[in-house]
Amino acid sequence: MMTDPATFAATWIADWNAHDIEKILAHYAQDVVFHSPKVALRTKGEKTFFTSREELRPYFSFAFQIRPHLRFTLLNICQDRQGLALIYQDETGATATELMDLNEQGQVAFARVLYDR
Repeated sequence: MMTDPATFAATWIADWNAHDIEKILAHYAQDVVFHSPKVALRTKGEKTFFTSREELRPYFSFAFQIRPHLRFTLLNICQDRQGLALIYQDETGATATELMDLNEQGQVAFARVLYDR
């Protein structure tokens, strides 16, 4: 893994906290595979995961519409040769773990988000 996990995590968190959709999306590969239990909720069961950065755009943008005070606090970073896991808490106190496989460009090629609620 070429990308420095601490730098990646700090930038990823900062971009989310700035609600900067373009910078957030730049962390993800064009053909990212993104799994989250919230995908099925947002798509009314039509999908359980997304397969492109462009599918993430309305999904992430909607999060800022329904949660204008959305804010993440990084709790921990775990890593292996394929990528990393960011463990973070949101402004409500809920914790999430996002497992991310990174490509050679340091972008997320595969992501799976796990929630404690």
